[in-house]
Amino acid sequence: MVNTRTVLLALTISLQLGAQTTITDFETFTLSPNSAYSPTTSTPFQTAQAKFHYEWNDQFSFWSGGFSYTNIYDSITAGYMNEYGVRAYKGVNNSATFIVGLDEAKITLTVPQSTVNGFYVTNTTYAYKSMASGDLFARKFGDTTGTGSGTTIAQGSYPDFFKLIVKGYDNGALKNDSVSVFLANFTFTNNAQDFILDTWQYVNTSVLGHVDSLQFFMRSSDVGQFGINTPLYFALDNFEMLIPSTVGIDKNKLLSDIQIYPNPFRSELHLLTQSLPAEIVVSDVTGKLIYSEILLEKSSLIDLSFLQSGVYMIEIKQGFDTTYKKLIKN
Repeated sequence: MVNTRTVLLALTISLQLGAQTTITDFETFTLSPNSAYSPTTSTPFQTAQAKFHYEWNDQFSFWSGGFSYTNIYDSITAGYMNEYGVRAYKGVNNSATFIVGLDEAKITLTVPQSTVNGFYVTNTTYAYKSMASGDLFARKFGDTTGTGSGTTIAQGSYPDFFKLIVKGYDNGALKNDSVSVFLANFTFTNNAQDFILDTWQYVNTSVLGHVDSLQFFMRSSDVGQFGINTPLYFALDNFEMLIPSTVGIDKNKLLSDIQIYPNPFRSELHLLTQSLPAEIVVSDVTGKLIYSEILLEKSSLIDLSFLQSGVYMIEIKQGFDTTYKKLIKN
């Protein structure tokens, strides 16, 4: 779940910049049951806000990079033939569709000056099983009979890790900040804390700020002669973006047509608007609905004396336009 601090931060930025939050949950992508997006050409799939790159290797005929969306539910089968299943079985909150990505996968945002608030990640079944039990190429995590043999590390205590690193680009330039999340971590002094992620975990990427693309890099402690032995797969769902308002000048005109005073207030708000009807919705900072009303007069007095002192949000809907303002109750 997104923590309260993240919700407040996103809401505050949204109010300040006239932005809106969108969540891509991939449920609108159509698939036959138990299948995955797998064209034999390098063809990305996209939403109105983002493009998810997909790469196909023509020479050897296999999916070689980027993302694929899928509704294959297999949390049991080990090995390469199960490259779309996840250990969590389905998507976030048991949703039907999610995406699977490979090392260096890339997402390009199609709306300028957007921020990616975050998303959920988890392990694919292929990567999970490889780390949990080992396979023909990779060792069992924590096991010292692989590349850790001959060391003084106790059997089962090798400090393995599997990490996803998210990097942002703005105007094509790599940003200084990055965000990392452990998909497996055996580096704890107490072996009882070691884990391989098997549930969906939220990753907050708002620290990256405005980006035009994200790229995902995978790192593992299990490295052999030809590179990383751990299968370089991960899964992602509920991709959350904060996008700037697309209303522009018209939005600014709408803001100038609405007056709310006094603010801060003690008991009553006076609201003046030139466009009717107008629907108002007052919420607290967690998004909980507190009060709503349809205004049919250009000048209205709203009694909010029942509210406790604090910060609230008022949403004013007029036709297809929506305006947000912050309220302070003394």
